[in-house]
Amino acid sequence: MEEVEKKFNKFINLLKKRTINSIDNSDIKESCTATLLLLFAAVDSLSKITCSNSEYDSYKKKKGNKVRFTGFLDKVMGNKYAVYKDNIYRLRNGIVHAGINTKVILSKSRDHEKHLKLIDGYLWINTNQFLDDFKKTIEQIKNDIDIQGQYYQNAKDRIRDFNIIKIDEEDNIPPPSPGPDEGPFSQ
Repeated sequence: MEEVEKKFNKFINLLKKRTINSIDNSDIKESCTATLLLLFAAVDSLSKITCSNSEYDSYKKKKGNKVRFTGFLDKVMGNKYAVYKDNIYRLRNGIVHAGINTKVILSKSRDHEKHLKLIDGYLWINTNQFLDDFKKTIEQIKNDIDIQGQYYQNAKDRIRDFNIIKIDEEDNIPPPSPGPDEGPFSQ
């Protein structure tokens, strides 16, 4: 396994552990807004690998978050995410920058039939379906990295630019912040 694959796999494992598993295995899943906040952050991270070189250059110049984010929904997640990419981006901005969602109906019900459909002028988003679709997308990206496809080439050039944490050594990964039921000195 090449160094890029090792770093990317550590990054993906960390993303799954701290984002996906945090949603799946805690009360976060009970909040549609909290679930989307974490998913949108993960989309932002992964879109740095999946976007084109011109989109990445715009991002590096602080001009390309929308292009990168909507490009991820359009080209990587596809289907209805492509159709409603601008609506989802507006929702992302509302939640991330103001903590408020508008023009959407958020649901965590088992009824996934309405997911990404306009109902009475409002976009219906089922956060459980979004999470499931995102998990599948992560696997698609991981498969591309494994076969050294386009995302592998992008990761090779860009992974050093990620402003998350150092992912070179297992020992460099800091522990997560304590949860609400954990004391800061419980370890």
